[in-house]
Amino acid sequence: MRSNHSLIRHWNLFRHSSFVIRHSAVALLLALAAFVPSAPAATLTNDVGITITLDESSGNYSIESKVPAWTFEGTLQCPLKNVRTAAQPGDNDAPSQVLQAEVGDTGVTIAVRLYDQQTNVLFSWKTAKGLDAAPISFPSFNSLPAKLHAFSYSDNHFADPSFTMQETGTPYVLFDDSANTAVISPANNFLVARMTGRLDSGGSLASGLNRDLRNLPPNFTHETLLTLGTGVHDTFLNWGRALSAHVHAPRPSNSADPVLRYLGYWTDNGAFYYYNYDPQKGYTGTLDALVSHYREKQIPIRYLQLDSWWYQKSLTDYKGKVGTTKNTKLPEASWNRYGGTLEYKAHPDLFPNGLDAWQKAIGLPLVVHARWIDLNSPYHHQYKISGVVATDPKFWNDIAAYLQQSGVTCYEQDWLNFMYDYSPALQTTVDAGNQFADGMATACMNHGLTMQYCMAPARFFLQGVKYPNLTSIRVSDDRFERKKWNNFLYTSLLAEATGRWPWTDVYKSTETENVLLSVLSAGPVGIGDEIGKESRENLMRAVRSDGVIVKPDSPIVPVDASVIADAGTKHQPLLAATATTHDAGKTIYAFAYPREFDAKTVAFTPESLGAQGTVYVYQPFTKAAKLMQASETFSDTISEKGSAFYELVPVTRSGIALAGDAGKFVGTGKQRIASMASDEKTLAVTLLTAPNEGAITLHGFADKTPAVSLARGTADAVAYDAATRHFTVTIHPDETAPVDNFSADPVHRIDVRFSLQ
Repeated sequence: MRSNHSLIRHWNLFRHSSFVIRHSAVALLLALAAFVPSAPAATLTNDVGITITLDESSGNYSIESKVPAWTFEGTLQCPLKNVRTAAQPGDNDAPSQVLQAEVGDTGVTIAVRLYDQQTNVLFSWKTAKGLDAAPISFPSFNSLPAKLHAFSYSDNHFADPSFTMQETGTPYVLFDDSANTAVISPANNFLVARMTGRLDSGGSLASGLNRDLRNLPPNFTHETLLTLGTGVHDTFLNWGRALSAHVHAPRPSNSADPVLRYLGYWTDNGAFYYYNYDPQKGYTGTLDALVSHYREKQIPIRYLQLDSWWYQKSLTDYKGKVGTTKNTKLPEASWNRYGGTLEYKAHPDLFPNGLDAWQKAIGLPLVVHARWIDLNSPYHHQYKISGVVATDPKFWNDIAAYLQQSGVTCYEQDWLNFMYDYSPALQTTVDAGNQFADGMATACMNHGLTMQYCMAPARFFLQGVKYPNLTSIRVSDDRFERKKWNNFLYTSLLAEATGRWPWTDVYKSTETENVLLSVLSAGPVGIGDEIGKESRENLMRAVRSDGVIVKPDSPIVPVDASVIADAGTKHQPLLAATATTHDAGKTIYAFAYPREFDAKTVAFTPESLGAQGTVYVYQPFTKAAKLMQASETFSDTISEKGSAFYELVPVTRSGIALAGDAGKFVGTGKQRIASMASDEKTLAVTLLTAPNEGAITLHGFADKTPAVSLARGTADAVAYDAATRHFTVTIHPDETAPVDNFSADPVHRIDVRFSLQ
């Protein structure tokens, strides 16, 4: 795992390295000597079949692509001047061409950048002088391809998915029934950007700014990114990678911080100890007992989340309305209140010796929750506060320094939608939003903290692309449960595309499906059980004995067929998938369930989920398995309140299909199976085990009993069922062998070879 300091170095390399050439829209509009005058209708074409045309006399423009065979048309509604083209490097020095023009006598310059060997188009406009309001929307299409579906994210607290074109700072995903797709979004000014559109009457779409945005400074530039492709999911991912490249920020791995890497315990809304504790022990005494209990039961939690109860708050909400005590059965004190932050310090009634002393005593890193700043907080007299948010870098530096010395590893900023709504400057000025979000991210980065966003509208997902230390985003409402699965899976699409790992929110460890989905999210796995009510069995299917989560490579998200079916209101069960990929092949993990009014039969081809060749479709909960070609159709019936979990295990060149660790939800996760390679004779696997973890059982499928050999350990006899062709073998690591410290967590590396003799 890379440390936070490594992330800092990585980010600074991207920001300051002399060999990374950074081309912003401002640079795009300079170097006029390089431009060559062109005919009134100027055209750019790249080698993947995208053509851009701009007509000087009318101001009309179009984007045409060959795959998909689509055309978008728009107009600036006035003649253009000085239309010109040039070849010019783009993001990260990528070859591209630029088409540029002045919009009449407005002082506004537009530009369209077309990248070579990419399906990305970057639009921009720049005003030479300061303006009271945005002069244009660009692009503004008045004709869209026919028979499109639209998908976007709502302007609410968890960016709920919507099969409409929501008018907010969201990406628009446009697609047809063949999964031809276009994704278009703001490419900067995320916190004041606004998309508008409709599909009726030929369709229209515009990328602009908030209606109330005022006082644009000289040289203000606004940008929009369009990505075209085939496949809803694939095109969304390509758009997100292009956006990351454009802002020159790396994307965190799924083990970038303790929240992503390890099992954790949460005290937020839905957890048993949310504003609740054993009165005889006190709050911290209760959590002390919880940590001791988990250690005794060998349940390896590796961090602890403290929700809003830990600091000092008022009784008033973000509107100034008087609220209530959170739990009337507990003492009335400023920690036990509904309202905004008065002082972001550990409450002395709960932490008499300070947060740092308590953290050192329990020996676990902390994740800490934060709300809005109360309207009557003394911070208004100490720092620059806009509405209910801090826009003062000194505030953020002071907060981050306090958290760093208190043993905090991750800062969770909650209530982002209400903070945005009740801080008008974030919506109406160019700078306030960046002062808030940049200040938070920079201070946390400088003090070795990662961040998590909670209650984030879509615009904050886009803003977060700028910050490599923003590692996770909540994508589900409070207290994860079945009725929230749909939105969790769909909003995970946005988290994945923007390079952040989705968090389900807290649940009880006895809820097998919730634990499973949390693991399949490839994000955090966190529980909130009452002491003694936890399921160790379920948790140990999620993690190694050292608390490391055994997870897939990417978040589980709806497959294209489900997205298209939902857009057409076909009421099929929702099918979502993720995978782990090794040299020997891709193991796909799929989850399906019927929502209210859905049919109960799910059907898919393994090929549609990314499988190739011959695969075993294995159902871990029922032990059913079926050998089939990837092009064949698999179908299953699910009960009304049930769900189904499938592993699509590839048959490797050796003839063996290895499903990995039989005791884990994600048996081939790289935290357990570091590598897997095959030739015609053998399947070679590198197995990782934590020190003193004990025996590991591997399982899979083969036409006959495989032979097993290994170094640095022993293997029991292989058990083989000739009827199902399923085999298991138990591996015993050599605990006396030296551990490998190649990662943050010491492990035994065991090379195992399978062959069919």
